[in-house]
Amino acid sequence: MSSSISHLIYTNSLLLILFVALLLSVTLANTNYRGNETDSLALLAFKSNLHDPLGVLNSWNSSVHFCKWQGITCGLRHRRVTVLNLSASRLVGSLSPNIGNLSFLQSIALENNSLQGQIPPQIGRLFRLQYLILYNTPWKGKFQPTYPTAQSSCRLE
Repeated sequence: MSSSISHLIYTNSLLLILFVALLLSVTLANTNYRGNETDSLALLAFKSNLHDPLGVLNSWNSSVHFCKWQGITCGLRHRRVTVLNLSASRLVGSLSPNIGNLSFLQSIALENNSLQGQIPPQIGRLFRLQYLILYNTPWKGKFQPTYPTAQSSCRLE
C-alpha cells in the first residue's frame, strides 16, 4: 500500500511541476509579445498632446499591441519602437517629452504636420536616433543630442 501512495505522490508532484512549467512558459511568451510597457506609455503620452483630424492615431489603444499601431515600427528581437513615422498626418499639437523614453528609437519622421512648441530636450537622450525629420513643421528651439554618438550620427532635416 505504501508503494501505491508513493507512486501517487510522485505522479502528482510530476504533474504539478509540468503545470508550473507550462504556466511559466505561457507567462514569458505573453510578456515577450506585449513588449515594453514604457514604449506603450510613451506613445500614449505623445498621442495625448495631439489633435488628430484624420484619425491616424485611432489604432493607438490597448486593444492592439503598440507594434501594430499606425506609424510605428518595432524591432523583431526586443519588440521595442524603432521608427515613429507620422509624416503628413495633419497632426496638431506639441511633442511630449515622454518621447525620450523610446530608448530604441532610430528614426522620427514628423514632417508636414502642425506641431508647435519646443523640441523636447529628452529627444537628445535617444542615443540610437539616426534620423530626426521635422521640416515644414513650426518648431522652436534647437535639437541638442546629449550623447556624443548621437551628435555625430543623427541627421536632422
